Amino acid sequence: MPDAALKVIDRFSGEWEPLSNFARVPVTIYSSLEDREIMYPTAEHAFNAAKTLDPAERAAILAASTPGEAKRLGRKATLRPGWATHVRYTAMRMVIEAKFGLGSPAAAVLLATGTATLIEGNRWHDQHWGDCRCGGRECVAPGANWLGRMLMAQRTVLRGEAL
Repeated sequence: MPDAALKVIDRFSGEWEPLSNFARVPVTIYSSLEDREIMYPTAEHAFNAAKTLDPAERAAILAASTPGEAKRLGRKATLRPGWATHVRYTAMRMVIEAKFGLGSPAAAVLLATGTATLIEGNRWHDQHWGDCRCGGRECVAPGANWLGRMLMAQRTVLRGEAL
């Protein structure tokens, strides 16, 4: 079992890989657009499919062979109204709740993080969902770390604590 006494977890790899949206952990979400539950191969697939209302674009993202391909297709997708301002946060919360549901193997890993601060450390300049550590001038200031913050909020929910 991972060491729950860690203060900061800033790499979602190794024992903490299930925290990554690229981890091969299926995510099942009910889609009101398709009026059915859809099992996505990864959280990255689910999140990028949520970007668009176009059924063909959503199907292509679902069928993507890797999370990286799903992300590339999502970058080209026709964004749904409100995506840039608020819908993306709702979508990410929904994906996290589905992936880290009570009793799931991924939830066990999230709970094993104890009270550690979770930071989606990266080197691909994502200062919104994570905190880029590339050393570049544009990434000197800490990122917003929305993914880490949402994971910590879900951990609190799993513990049955008030947010």
